[in-house]
Amino acid sequence: MPRLGSLPANLCAHLQNTSRSFHPRACIPYTNSALAISNILLRSGLVSNISLGSPAGPDPASFNTLPIPAKKLWIGLKHRDGQPVLRRMNLVSKPSFRVVVSKEELGRLLVGKRARNVPGVGIGEILIVKTPEDRREGRANAERYMEGWAAFRAGLGGEVICRVA
Repeated sequence: MPRLGSLPANLCAHLQNTSRSFHPRACIPYTNSALAISNILLRSGLVSNISLGSPAGPDPASFNTLPIPAKKLWIGLKHRDGQPVLRRMNLVSKPSFRVVVSKEELGRLLVGKRARNVPGVGIGEILIVKTPEDRREGRANAERYMEGWAAFRAGLGGEVICRVA
């Protein structure tokens, strides 16, 4: 069975479930992809904060001394008027069926039109896109996670990971 942070599907399900059950924080294993996705959620205003820590709680001071399996991301969840701000976090691209779109198809999705059998983005929704490695920066196998509009403005397509509302 894969670890919680190893697949975006597990991350999406865990964050959605903890938000719906009105927990103030969610604890997920520290990975580069989990940090990148949670950073997009923070910039979009869907979560309140991100802290590094251990399984016991957020403690950035001791994070660097921890072994890798003990490193955790603590994500503060927002709730407003008795409702979670992070209402839905649905996986679009699955391990068995990857949804890869070009820049033009990504633009169609972002304006609300269907592309590649994926419904367009609605009001208050964001797409998280995994763009291919950036060869200009000389980073081998370094994939970047970007918000849909940021990837479109940069002229990039990529794998549509999830949609968040």
